[in-house]
Amino acid sequence: MLEESMFFFEKKNQKTLITKRLSKVFCFFFSKKKSLLRFVLGVVLLPGAAAAQPAPLRIALFASFPPMAYRVPETNGLAGIDVELADYVGRKLGRPVIWQDVSYEQAIPALTTGRVDLAFSLLDEPASRDRLDYVDYLASGIQAYTLSAHAPLAGLTDLCGQSLGANRRNGFGAVMRAWSDQNCIQAGKPAIAVQETDGTQAARLQLKQGRVDAIVQSSESVPYTFGLEPGTYVRIGRPLAALSIAIAFPKASAALRDQVAAALRDAVADGTYAALLAKFQLTENSAAAAIMATAPHN
Repeated sequence: MLEESMFFFEKKNQKTLITKRLSKVFCFFFSKKKSLLRFVLGVVLLPGAAAAQPAPLRIALFASFPPMAYRVPETNGLAGIDVELADYVGRKLGRPVIWQDVSYEQAIPALTTGRVDLAFSLLDEPASRDRLDYVDYLASGIQAYTLSAHAPLAGLTDLCGQSLGANRRNGFGAVMRAWSDQNCIQAGKPAIAVQETDGTQAARLQLKQGRVDAIVQSSESVPYTFGLEPGTYVRIGRPLAALSIAIAFPKASAALRDQVAAALRDAVADGTYAALLAKFQLTENSAAAAIMATAPHN
């Protein structure tokens, strides 16, 4: 009877010991689980941890328009003043830049349909101001030139009676016809025979083939073109028409327009703008005064 009582007592003690140990295990497990939960909640609720990442700037550019934007053959990477200015603006606004390579004709539809937020290298055209806002950042003009081997054409009036290649996409053909009517025909001289082409490169090919006597091109791209083939071309007079190259925005993007304008003013003030103009041989195309004029007036 005594042995049975001792056996029963030992069993009871063992059960008690097991129960205590299990209780400790469960307490440890649940305490760790609560700690893990508190850690997760703490990370999630850290200031700024759940903040949304800044939206990228979706920018349209023309990657075959040096020195504004072009691809480096060795790397296929983008280069040009538009690329570097946009990267500067993106850093100022704290937003990453995403490029969309489009044609000139596609840029305005891309803006008005919301595919991009802004577009570089558009001409500031009054006809589009009902749909777009512009921030001018470069001066431009229409530069005529010919081959060095061609008979001398000293000034624009020497183009009267000559054939001239012009890119139909930017409206230069119409400008040159109007100039011819006013400066050639009214002076009793033969008109300029304007031949429109599908791009400036096609016009330049016609020049080399002797199918036209001269061509016109945006003045900002002429130094780059001449640098590729030194001694091949010669300018004819000064650039015609005062044009402005602009960053374009949809009408509903006034806040972004003002932010970009402010970033460009910073680029002028800290010397970045002047350095980029020198780097891409665009010093004569400076629009620093126009950029600074965008500052709000008190």
